[in-house]
Amino acid sequence: MDVVGPKISEQLGPDGKKLGIPVIVIIGFPLLVLLIVLFLGFGFALQHQQVDLTKTYSERTAEFLARDLADQVGQLLTPAAEYTDTLAETIERAKCSNADCAFSVIRAQRDVASTIPAQIAYLLFGGTNGQLYSVYKRDQSDSGFLGTVESPKGDSSQLIISEPGKAARTMPYDYYQAGWYQAGMVRAEPIWSAPYRGKITNICKLGEGDSWNLQRVVRVNGIEGKPLGVLAVNVCLTRASLFLQSMIGKTVEKITIHTRSGESLLVGKGQLTIVPNNAPVKSADVDQLVYKEVSLTDPSLKGWRLAVTLGPELSQQAIWDWKHTLGLLAGLLSSIALAAVAAAYVVDPVKRLSRAVVGVGALQLDTPIAVTTRVRELAFLASVIEKMRGVLHGNQTRLEFLAYHNPANGFLNHAGLTRAYVELTTKPGHIDLVLIKIRNYHHIGGIIGDVALARIMARNIAIVEKELEGSVVGCINDNEIACLYPSEDGIDSQHIRQVLEWMRAPHDDDGINVSADICASVSTKQNESDRFDMLLRRANAALYHAEESRSEDAVWYNPEVIQDLREALEFRGDIARSIANGEFVLEFQPIVMLKTGTIEGVQASAVWQHPQLGPIKQNKFFSVFEKNGYIRDVGLFAISRSFEFLHRFKMRHPGRKLPVCIILSLVQLIDPLFIERVTELQREWSIKGGEVVFVILKNAAALDDPQIMRALGALRELGFRLAVDYAVDSAGLSRLSSVRSETLVIRPALQRNIEHPGPERTILRSVCRLAAELEMSSLAVGIERHAVLAPIIDCGCTYGMGPWFGNAVSEQAFLNAYSEDSALPAVPGNGLRA
Repeated sequence: MDVVGPKISEQLGPDGKKLGIPVIVIIGFPLLVLLIVLFLGFGFALQHQQVDLTKTYSERTAEFLARDLADQVGQLLTPAAEYTDTLAETIERAKCSNADCAFSVIRAQRDVASTIPAQIAYLLFGGTNGQLYSVYKRDQSDSGFLGTVESPKGDSSQLIISEPGKAARTMPYDYYQAGWYQAGMVRAEPIWSAPYRGKITNICKLGEGDSWNLQRVVRVNGIEGKPLGVLAVNVCLTRASLFLQSMIGKTVEKITIHTRSGESLLVGKGQLTIVPNNAPVKSADVDQLVYKEVSLTDPSLKGWRLAVTLGPELSQQAIWDWKHTLGLLAGLLSSIALAAVAAAYVVDPVKRLSRAVVGVGALQLDTPIAVTTRVRELAFLASVIEKMRGVLHGNQTRLEFLAYHNPANGFLNHAGLTRAYVELTTKPGHIDLVLIKIRNYHHIGGIIGDVALARIMARNIAIVEKELEGSVVGCINDNEIACLYPSEDGIDSQHIRQVLEWMRAPHDDDGINVSADICASVSTKQNESDRFDMLLRRANAALYHAEESRSEDAVWYNPEVIQDLREALEFRGDIARSIANGEFVLEFQPIVMLKTGTIEGVQASAVWQHPQLGPIKQNKFFSVFEKNGYIRDVGLFAISRSFEFLHRFKMRHPGRKLPVCIILSLVQLIDPLFIERVTELQREWSIKGGEVVFVILKNAAALDDPQIMRALGALRELGFRLAVDYAVDSAGLSRLSSVRSETLVIRPALQRNIEHPGPERTILRSVCRLAAELEMSSLAVGIERHAVLAPIIDCGCTYGMGPWFGNAVSEQAFLNAYSEDSALPAVPGNGLRA
C-alpha cells in the first residue's frame, strides 16, 4: 500500500468511485476567462480611442469651419475697409482745408458708384466745423447712391434727408455726440464701429428684422496735418447675416462674431442678434456642445474673433454600448464547447495584438503589425492598430524632422547639428567645426531679396557638401553655415581656402550677377568633454576676428590670441589713463593721385600698443569702442595728434600741402562737446580747415540724425572737408548730397573681380562717374595688387590708398620717406611701399 496516499486525480468519493477534473475545466475555463478579459480590455481601449478620436474630429471640424467662415466674413467686409481707407487717402491727397472740399470728393463718388463695393450702403463725412454730408442707397440692391443727408449751412443741430420722388425731411442730430465721430477723432488708425441699429434710414432693414449696421471709421487730416473730420462708410450686416444663417443647421448650432468693441453678433435659429458689451454669449443649453473660436486674419479686422458651436450630432461623444458587450459575453458562454478549437485561431493573434498594443503605447513604431487570423474581429482590430501605428509613426517622423531641421529650407538647425556632433564623437579621429558667414547679407537681402539670399545659402551648402565629403552641414541662421567635418588628420587649410574661393566666385542668380562676401573660421574638438556649443562659441570668436581683420582665409581658433584680444577690446578700464601712458600712437599711410603717382594726402589711424598683446590696429578696436563709448577719448586723441603732425609737416615743408584724413565715428558726432573741442585744437595748432578731411566710413544712409547733420554742418563752417562712404540705395545717395561730401570713398568690396571686363568693372565705372557728376573726387582704399590698379584708373577713380602704395608707418618714418621720395610712381618700387 502507498504510504504517501492516493494522487489528487485518483482520490475516492463517498461511494468508492474515483474523482476526476475534466480537461475542459483545466484548459477551457482559464482560456475563456482570458478571452473575456482580453476582449473587455480591447473594448475599453478601442472605446477610449474612439472617444478621443471623436472629440478630436469634432474640435478640428469646428476649427476648420470657424476659419473658413472667418475668411468668408473677411471677404465680405475687407473690400469695404479697403475702399474706405483709399477714399480717406484721396481726400488727404486733395489737401482740403475745409469740410466742403471733402464733401465734394464724397459727392463725386455718386458718379462712379459701379466701382464701389456692393456691401456699402452709404458714405458719410462729418467735419470738425459741425457740418455733415452723406450719400446713401435707398435699398441694398441699388447700384447707385440716390439719397443725401446733410446739415444746413450754419446749423449743425439737424439733418436734411433728401431722396428722389420724396419730400425732404429733417431730424435733430448732434454727431459730436455720435460714437462713430468720437471714435474716429480719438483713434489715428481706421477702425470698425460697434454694430448698431440704423436711425437715419432703414437701408439695411430686411423684412421684420432689425436694421443692423457696421461703420468703417477713418480720421482724415487736412493741410498741415490738422484733423479735417471723420469719414465713415456704412456696411449692412444683412448680407453677412443671410450668409451665416445659411450655415446654421444640423452641423452648426450657432455662429458668434466677437467684435473689437466688445459687442457680439450672434447668428442662430434664423436671426441675427447683437449681444451688448460684456454680456454672456455661451448659454447653458450648449455647454456640452463643441465650441471653437478663431481670430479673423484680415488686418482691417484685427481684434475680431469668430466662434462656431457645433450641433449635438457632431458634439456628442461615442458612448460604450453595453448591450453589445453583454451579447458578446453570452455568446462566449454559450460557446464553451468550441473554446478549444477557437483558441487555435485566437491565442496567437491575441499575443501579437497584445505586443502591438504595448509597442504602440510605448511609441515603438518602427515595426509594422502583422497579425494573420481568420477571426474577423481580430483582423479588424489589427488593421485599426496598424493604422494608428502608421499615423503615429508619420507624426513622430515629422516632429523629429522639424526638431532637427529648419522648416523653411529643410537644412539642419542647431539641434540637428548638435545631434550629429554627438554621433560623430562616438567615432575616432578629428572633428572640425567650420563656420562660414555671408558678410554682405544685408546688401543682398536689401537689394535682391531674402529669397535670393536663401538660394545663395543653398548654393554654398551644396559646395561644402560636395567638396568636404563626409561632412554634416546645417544653418545657424539665415547668413551663417556650420559644417562638422570628421577626418583623421583635421581639415586642410588649402582645401578650405579653395572652397571659400568658389563661394566668392560671381554667379548668375535669376539674371543678376551676384558676388558673396565670405568669411570663415574653424574650431577643433580638443578633448572628449567638448560639446557642440563650446565649439560653436570658439568658432564665433574666431569668426569675429576674421570679420574685423577682413581675412580672406579661414581663421583658426587660437585661445591664447583671440580670447586675449576679445578681453582687450571689451576693456572696462580707464582709456584716458592708457592714452596718457603712451599706449596709443598714430600711424600714417600715403594717399596717391593715381594718374601722376604723387602723394596728395595721408590717412592717420590709431594703434593701441597693448602691454600684453602688442600692437592692435584701429580697425580691430574701432567698432567695439563705438559701442562702449571709448571712441570719444581715442578719437579726440587721434584728431589732436593729427593736427600736431600737420603742424610739424608745414614747418618742415613750408609751401607744400598734405591734407590729413581722419576717420570719424558717428558716436563722436553725437557728442555735444565735439565741435567745441575740435575748434580749440584747430586754434591751438593753427590748422586751416582745408588741410583736414574727416572721413565717415558708415553707410551714408545712416546720416539721418539731426545732431549728426548739425555737427557735419559745423565742421564745414570751420573749413574742414568731408568724405563719405559710397551708399548703394537712394536714401544713401541723397545723404551724399545733403552732407556736401567732397570725396566719395570706394571700399574694397567694389573692387572685386575688376581685373577683367564685366559687370563689376561697369559698376565701379558708374560709381566714379557719379562722383564726377556730383563734383566729388573718388578715393579707392585697400589697393593691394597691381592687377586692379589699371582698371581703377581706367574707371576714372581720382585717388588710391593701400598696401600697394605703402603701409601705415610712424610719423617720423613717413616724414623721412616723404622727404626722400615725395613723388611716387604709380608702379612698384616707390620708397613708401612695403
